[in-house]
Amino acid sequence: VLILADSVRRYALLAGKGGRPYSPQMAFGALYLISGKSVPWLDAQRRYRLGQYVRGAGAMDLVRLTRRRAQTREYWCRDSLMDKVRESIRISGATGRLADLFHLAPGTIVEGYADVPTAKQVIHDCRLRLGGEPTGVRLRTAVALPAHDGNDGSPAMPLGVCAADLAASDDPRERRAGVETLGRLLAAFKDESR
Repeated sequence: VLILADSVRRYALLAGKGGRPYSPQMAFGALYLISGKSVPWLDAQRRYRLGQYVRGAGAMDLVRLTRRRAQTREYWCRDSLMDKVRESIRISGATGRLADLFHLAPGTIVEGYADVPTAKQVIHDCRLRLGGEPTGVRLRTAVALPAHDGNDGSPAMPLGVCAADLAASDDPRERRAGVETLGRLLAAFKDESR
């Protein structure tokens, strides 16, 4: 068994209090709720219960509880195909203009979400190579990826999802930016609920 240093750091970051991580639907629901987005895939009872749980959570609790929303893998990609990857997925983290929202410099890695069929297509069409160096694409494959409503005109994931991705990062600046943003979103959500 090969255990990477990144895996150990990520485990240490997310290890904490007891409690089972949310299912992918509930994880996306929690992050969409704090982002002010609708969660039509959850019925009213589950939305209410989730809202109660989220009101009692802290930023790092939320990172830990929502960690099973997608499977993350890193790929090498040709520079000439990076734009095609960016257009094919729903960007997240500090990719492109999202970096400004977190007061970070834009990274060189394209990060984003895709459902399983889209992820397979992107890997094939863009000839992504798993574990290749340098990493160019961080692809988060979700079995329960919410449909993109397109109302805001942006192909990006909601701010809460982007913040949770950054909060689980190994980079201290990204992690701090993600945790601070999650804290602000949670505080605003709790204030609205009163």
